[in-house]
Amino acid sequence: MNIEVKENVEKVPFLKKFTIILVSSLIGILLFFLMFDRAYFFSGMSQILGLYDEDIVVYDTFTISFSGTVDDGFKNEVMEILDEISLGDVKRFQYVDAGGDILITNTQETGERDLVLTDTYLVPVGHVYWIRDDLDDVNEVYVQNEGDRNFLENVSDITVIVQDDLLGALENSEDIPAFIPLYDLSFDYKLLTMGGEYFLDNMEGGFRKILTAQIDSVDDFFILTVVQKNIQDLIKESFNEDGLAKINMTGVTAISRDLAGKIEASGNDEYPAENIWEFLSDADLTHTSNEVSFVEGCTPGTSMRFCSAPEYLATLLKSGIDIVELTGNHNNDYGADSNYSTIETYIENGIDYFGGGLDDGDAADILYKEVNGNMIAFLGYNYYDTILGTGAIATASHAGANSYSESKLKNDIAEAKDNADIVIVDFQFQECYSYPPSDIIYPICYKPLSSPDQRYVFKLAIDDGADIVIGTQAHQPQTYELYGGGIIFYGLGNLYFDQTPWIGTRQGMVLTHYFYNGRHIQTKVTPTIYDDDMQTRLATEEEGDLLLELLKEARD
Repeated sequence: MNIEVKENVEKVPFLKKFTIILVSSLIGILLFFLMFDRAYFFSGMSQILGLYDEDIVVYDTFTISFSGTVDDGFKNEVMEILDEISLGDVKRFQYVDAGGDILITNTQETGERDLVLTDTYLVPVGHVYWIRDDLDDVNEVYVQNEGDRNFLENVSDITVIVQDDLLGALENSEDIPAFIPLYDLSFDYKLLTMGGEYFLDNMEGGFRKILTAQIDSVDDFFILTVVQKNIQDLIKESFNEDGLAKINMTGVTAISRDLAGKIEASGNDEYPAENIWEFLSDADLTHTSNEVSFVEGCTPGTSMRFCSAPEYLATLLKSGIDIVELTGNHNNDYGADSNYSTIETYIENGIDYFGGGLDDGDAADILYKEVNGNMIAFLGYNYYDTILGTGAIATASHAGANSYSESKLKNDIAEAKDNADIVIVDFQFQECYSYPPSDIIYPICYKPLSSPDQRYVFKLAIDDGADIVIGTQAHQPQTYELYGGGIIFYGLGNLYFDQTPWIGTRQGMVLTHYFYNGRHIQTKVTPTIYDDDMQTRLATEEEGDLLLELLKEARD
């Protein structure tokens, strides 16, 4: 038997339904406009509901003033935008010189009635070619606008000078450094330490600068969000450390020959890194160009045929090496099989590699590394052994270094730029013969080589779109220079090796690249040195200044 069950539903008259929906909608609209802008509530809705005559409009006008710490250019852009907001002939915002309902200012601290528009810093800089690296004994500094001048004079006792051509003034003289907004920091500048602190490692190395909108009445706080919403395209992004990547890159590593003898005598496989491992490993990624393979049964020798004992891998691990570049010309000294097994050892230990590989296809692969939202591409080429046609170059059947050609370079960089924010190119070029008859400064080898033309090859990579180009062949450091849209370091010198008789080969430098939100914002050059003990360390201030002075002379 089928039983039909009918619900007893009370039908609501259509007019009653329509009235409920209409009232609910009007209440929702009222609440929406109350949250964002009272003008629409009092004017538009009052007219719709018939509560006021058509001519009556309640529309508050708020006055705005700016402190002297706000740049005139920014102030004018803000008022140009806010001036467009009106109801009929009534302006929502009106500029006054002082005492406005709303104050827009830069400050170091905020109050409960402040709306933070952006939170950034002013950081101290020189030109990238500067030798000095700090603000010690500075009485004057440059800035780019009156707002920054007023801000700095409020928070320090330094004399502040507005300089329009800031980078040009810094390039011409090291007498007066500058302060710039952090978001303007780029590799053309040299970030300086302030109070011993380097901003990109410790934010105490700059002046915090918070742009706020302030209002006295808590009831009127909502209007600050109206200001913020309308000028958001003018507001610079607040600094966020989570978007910062730090990469250490070093030159030649060759744990062989007399250095191997030192390791054996010490009984410590980490011996070369004892004085520098903390510095090297303090980065998101650390790179070296290791041009010697690990070979079972390798013993210290004196020939130009190099090998490392497998136990010496401990030095790389202690140094925090994450990436090994394999463009070197000695990795096949004990055969391609030893190179092959060494690469397998890197893989087993979680170390990435590029610029060489298990065969020519592997050697040609671009290494991509994503660090805190920054995608970085590493490319490496052995220029000189390609030209000579030696056994150092990888083939389809044996391990070795990546070969070079201009077309290959161009195509690889184009591919890398499609997939990465930053493109770094390493070259194994011909080294300068930096071995004078005694321990004297040998200026010629701090310069790029003229034959073959090192400048041409390295600049070609920048012309093709690379951001940073580095020579890792040099046993003696070579100069560096800005070029096009990038920067070139012609040679980094030795990190770990045994060449103690000459100052040029004892010197070296570590590059610390900083990338932020996909931009190359800084490369810090840190001079290194080793003595007869062959334990690399950070150079003293005097030793470091000597190297940077020599590189400056070589650049000029």
